[in-house]
Amino acid sequence: MTRSRRALDLAPGEDTVVATRAHPLKLVAPALAAWAIVFGYSALRRVLDLTWRPTATPWTTLHAFVGWLLLIAALLLAWRFVLSPAWRWLRTRFVLTTARLALVGPPARDGAVFLPLNELRSVRVTRGATRPGEAREGLDRGTVLADFGGLGGLKLASCPQPARFAALVRESAADAGNYSGEGNTAGPGYPGTHIAQQGGPRG
Repeated sequence: MTRSRRALDLAPGEDTVVATRAHPLKLVAPALAAWAIVFGYSALRRVLDLTWRPTATPWTTLHAFVGWLLLIAALLLAWRFVLSPAWRWLRTRFVLTTARLALVGPPARDGAVFLPLNELRSVRVTRGATRPGEAREGLDRGTVLADFGGLGGLKLASCPQPARFAALVRESAADAGNYSGEGNTAGPGYPGTHIAQQGGPRG
């Protein structure tokens, strides 16, 4: 495995087949969290103002302090459950080239992990539609597992149209080496690769 802190750089003669983010449904949880945080903060501020409205010091100062504590707590929750997951989704890419399969973004240590297609042993969908063209495949998301034998593997969670993505990986691997889809070792590794790491979107 070769790792980089930057976006995936293509080697001479290497082309991108597909580059996609995780399925947008990954943003449903952050959106619900944002609604709950705004609602909870508004409700608590309303209760605070209705049940305790001091007019003399030092109680007015204490009232303002409690209000600031509520705001800070809401902001911390928003960072943890809304902004951080949304930023991670925005920066994560599943990239398939004519030579490699890559995971780029925060889920990968040091920003990117990629493995050579000519070492691919198998690729399968563990969740979601398993065949391209299935009725729900167009809107589906799932987990694609790619096994590269001794180099390790890649786990692409919440991959959009997982069956189609897996099929593209198989086709590109067949073009890159002698992958047959039967779990055979395909051949020599991509220059500079020697160890692999599993990865997939967190959160």
